[in-house]
Parts: sequence; structure tokens; C-alpha cells
Amino acid sequence: MKFSKVVGYALLRTVAFVCWALFGNLLLAETTDPSAGKEKHAESCESFFPVGSEEIVILIYPGFTAMDALGPEYFLSCLTGAKVRLIAKTATPVRSESGIYITPHLTFKDLPKNVDLFLVPGGASGTLAALQDPETIDFIRSAGKASKITGSICTGSLLLGAAGLLEGYEATSHWQTVKLLPLCGAVPSSRRVVFDRDRTTAAGVTAGLDLALEIVRKYRGDQYARGVQLLAEYDPQPLFPGGGNPSTADPEITGVLNEMHRPFIDQFDSALRSARSDAAKRP
Repeated sequence: MKFSKVVGYALLRTVAFVCWALFGNLLLAETTDPSAGKEKHAESCESFFPVGSEEIVILIYPGFTAMDALGPEYFLSCLTGAKVRLIAKTATPVRSESGIYITPHLTFKDLPKNVDLFLVPGGASGTLAALQDPETIDFIRSAGKASKITGSICTGSLLLGAAGLLEGYEATSHWQTVKLLPLCGAVPSSRRVVFDRDRTTAAGVTAGLDLALEIVRKYRGDQYARGVQLLAEYDPQPLFPGGGNPSTADPEITGVLNEMHRPFIDQFDSALRSARSDAAKRP
């Protein structure tokens, strides 16, 4: 398989972060202790910039929301030593809901044996179609059960739920679909990011960035995560403070969006019930 642009960009980011961390530590050592030797510099860098070997897999499927997958992929690809790869049903480029084509690194049959983190992005009509695809749901179930941590972004939690992976777990989803989570046996939460044992779920779209940064901290610690956040200049300053949360947004806008999407949410409800029923019939 060709070495895709995604891998190339991820490698460049990792190299850039390594250089940044190494230079910063060497500079600090020179400033605070001019007599320090190379060994001390290396120890300083290692303590600040630990290397791991995590196996991270992110599912992509036709119609997925690109930012749900590629937003977290950016932060996770800054984990030095980790392998972050996209997986799909086939090796052909996958079209996101906005029309971006992404070439996966792996296919379902290539799922690594020891996955540390398996993430499922959300979407709209694409996620609805995935809910109605037994092969995709079966793969999510098997991959999710095998992974040390399984998570989702936005409506991706409905796919986890359809696969039976949220039974008895606290979870979140996009604010318009979080109310459907009890259909999966999950305990719905309005929090932006939820960690419950070996499951983690993020609310709508941008919450995936927060989930990924939390994962970076889990694997590498606060100092490393702070460095990744700074390197990405992740300092959200929304144009309309409070406008991205239904509890603080303009009630009129919230009402319009709810009315606009009501038929679509009903379709999600029906598809989720059907997927759960079908899953219960299979061994």
C-alpha cells in the first residue's frame, strides 16, 4: 500500500514536535546549567518527552465527518512512538460527508492484534447508513471488544451503542442525539468528554479535540499534553461564547435546529433500534 499523505503529514508533525521538545530542553539545560553534559541533556529530554508504542486505530466509513476523525488524529499523531492509522472496510479512498477523500491505511481484515485505542467518528447520513450495515457494526463490535480503550466522537457513539459496546456505560454524543443513548443501555451525559472505565465518548465534532488531548495526557502526562496543545496553538476563542452549547445558546436558534433535524433524529432512533434488534439475533 502506498505511503499516504496522511502518514507523511503525521510523520512531519511528530518530527517537528521531537525537534521542538529536544531544542527546548537543550536550551533550558544550557541556560540553567552551562556545565551540564550531553547525558544530562538526554535525560532531561527523555523525562519531558517520553516515547511510547501505542497502537491507535481510527475507523472511517462513507459519509463520516472528517473533523471527527482527523481532528483527534492530529493530536494523537503527536504521540512519539505511537502508530495512528485509519481503517475502513476496503482499501479504496473513503469519501467524507463534505466530499474529502481519505485513503485508509488498513482494511477490516488488517486490524492489528493489540490495539490500545479504537475510535469511531460520527456523521449524519453516513452514520445512518453505517447503522444499517451489519458488516460495519460487526467489525465495530469485534474491534471495540479487543481494544484496551474504545471511544467515539459525536454520533459515533450511536455506532458503539448499536454494536453493544455501551451497555451499562456512561456516555455522551452530539447534543441532538444524546437522548438516544438509553436505547443502547447507556447512561446519557451532557458532559463534553466522558471517560468510563475502558470507554470514552465525546460530544459533537469539536469535542473530539478535547478527547484526543485527554488521551495524550493519559499516555504521556500533563507536561507532554501541554506541549502538544501549545504546538497546535489550541486556544479556542469562539465568536459567540456559549453559543456552542444548547444549555447556553440562543433558544430560538436551538429550537430552529431541533425542528430542522427532527425527521433525521427520528431516522437515527429507528435505525438504532433495528441495529440493536438485529445484533441480539446474532451469536
